[in-house]
Amino acid sequence: MNIVCTDVKETITVPAAAQITSSRALSSTSIRLEWSSVIGADSYILFVVELFGSPPKSYSQTFTTLNGQINEVYFLLEVLQPPTGLTLISTGRSTAKITWSPVSKVLLYQVTVRDKYNPSKAPVIRNTSATYMEIVNLESCSTYTVGVSSVNIFLLPGEASNVMHTTSSIDPVTTVSVDYSCSSGLATVTWDLVFGANMYRAVAVDSTGGSLNCTSSSTSCRIPMLKCGEKYQVHVTAISNDCEITSNATFLFETVPCAPANPTTSHKCSSNVIVFSWDHTNKTFYYEAMAVDNTGKTTACRTEDNACFFTNTDCGQFYTFTVYAVSECNSEVSKPEFVSTSPCLPSNVMTGAGCHSDMLITTWDSAAGALSYTVEARDNTGETYNCTTSSNSCAVNGVPCGEHLSVQDSATVTWTTSIGAIFYIAVAEDGNGNSHSCNSMGTNCLIKGLRCGQNYTASVIGTNLECNSSASNEVTFTTAPCPPTNVEAFRVCPSNHALIVWQNHQPTGVYTATIEDQSRAQLTCTSNAVNNCKIPSLVCGKTYNVTVTYNDGNCPSTSTPITMDSENYTTMISRGVGQPVYCNSTETQCTMGGLSCGSSYAVTVFSVSGTDSAKYYTAVAVSDGGHRSECTTNATSCSLPGLHCGEVYTIGASGADDNCA
Repeated sequence: MNIVCTDVKETITVPAAAQITSSRALSSTSIRLEWSSVIGADSYILFVVELFGSPPKSYSQTFTTLNGQINEVYFLLEVLQPPTGLTLISTGRSTAKITWSPVSKVLLYQVTVRDKYNPSKAPVIRNTSATYMEIVNLESCSTYTVGVSSVNIFLLPGEASNVMHTTSSIDPVTTVSVDYSCSSGLATVTWDLVFGANMYRAVAVDSTGGSLNCTSSSTSCRIPMLKCGEKYQVHVTAISNDCEITSNATFLFETVPCAPANPTTSHKCSSNVIVFSWDHTNKTFYYEAMAVDNTGKTTACRTEDNACFFTNTDCGQFYTFTVYAVSECNSEVSKPEFVSTSPCLPSNVMTGAGCHSDMLITTWDSAAGALSYTVEARDNTGETYNCTTSSNSCAVNGVPCGEHLSVQDSATVTWTTSIGAIFYIAVAEDGNGNSHSCNSMGTNCLIKGLRCGQNYTASVIGTNLECNSSASNEVTFTTAPCPPTNVEAFRVCPSNHALIVWQNHQPTGVYTATIEDQSRAQLTCTSNAVNNCKIPSLVCGKTYNVTVTYNDGNCPSTSTPITMDSENYTTMISRGVGQPVYCNSTETQCTMGGLSCGSSYAVTVFSVSGTDSAKYYTAVAVSDGGHRSECTTNATSCSLPGLHCGEVYTIGASGADDNCA
């Protein structure tokens, strides 16, 4: 058989019936159904028919476009209207009665009672066939949500109609105020009277969440044991026999600043300067530091900084240092710091040698603060001899005969010739009987080893090697004043000035402190009343030699020089757009040209490079969003880590040494 032609057509069979898997009433007017999906179905049509209706009502909902087979009938839950006309009245402290209008064809109702502000508490659920219910065991000062639902023939409740009910309560206090006492550290809390309240509780909460409280049956109470330096928020709770309620009204107050923490002292035995420092405290106007010696003498220092320089402490004293912060309320006094200053110099020193002994006996008056003494004698060959004792006399043994022992200083004695004299002996004697001499065949000689700042009597004897003449007329002289000792220089960073301090202060005369840089440019300050002075306007980036000269009107005497560094500056000028411009200066000024007229500029001065005294640098970047990054180096550059992309940063740098930043 031959097939001449064929014709092929495709067709699709009807999809299988979907199966309804679940149904649920969402409210009195809506239901939710779910069904299984079937192969070949492009859409579904849902048919819903109301049972027992007269006439029956049908509902349909098309979800897609192609019909399939109708599945078996699925009976839905009965959807019922919720009750209406709910009325709830209180029948006692802990009881209430709720009523509602009946719903057609409903034989059972469900009543649910929930604590509105305590959702974790399980609700109370009761069923009734009546149109009312007595509610019991309600707690005072509580708000309840009471709901009534209609129950269908499957004993499932529908949506509920709700009503709110609040049990007996009292009003909160409306005003709260606090009177804080700086001296006692007590906070007196006051509030207004609440009708029905027989007790009140005031609670103060600090920044860490810790709390203190007091209770009272009146309208005030005191809260003790408050922390220093804290900010407290106070609220008050009104309490009745069966109820308490906390007010939304609060009061904020701050306690006295804490005593300055970490007080420390810095003192060198060779110096009469004691530096007393501490940590800064919040909300502080200034600080009052006190130094009290063991005689009860008090020295005060007032400063806005966190350090005081006590520059004229006495020798041989035991000092107690304290500090407190001054604000609207003064802080407590810090814990004390103790410093013992260097012993005073022994006075009335006298030395004698036995004619038939190699021993020198030295005596002196006891010195305040001294625990032991060391006597050192130096002869004219440079050899030294010493002894140590805790008493006020000491014997130096082993001194060869014929030695001349003294301390450094000198004076030139001149005279006229005497007939028959071959050479001359000049003798100078101080008030303690210590003598020094020199000899010469001419008309002058230099007496060495004199002490500075001493009065001497000098005379001359002529000799022909067989006989000595009588002593000449005596003359008196005073050696040059002792130079200032233990010179110290403190750089005060904020004002860029130097505080120069020294010892050996004399009641008369003038002291001149001089600082000199490498180019021999000098700055000076003078003092005739105290043992310190200030030199302002230091030139930055310089290393200075510091000396102090004392002049009694006759002879000047200059201290041994010490060194001190200052700072260097870079100025950045920016108007917010474009690149900033810079100028560097070793002075406290610089000149920048080429700026646009009519523009506003921000000027920043900082020390960043070429700062001889800086030991390290810290760079900090802060974005407009508050992100912060920093790095530290002893070079003049470092990398800032973790910067956020797309943010604008403000960058600053600071240099620091052991004293200043």
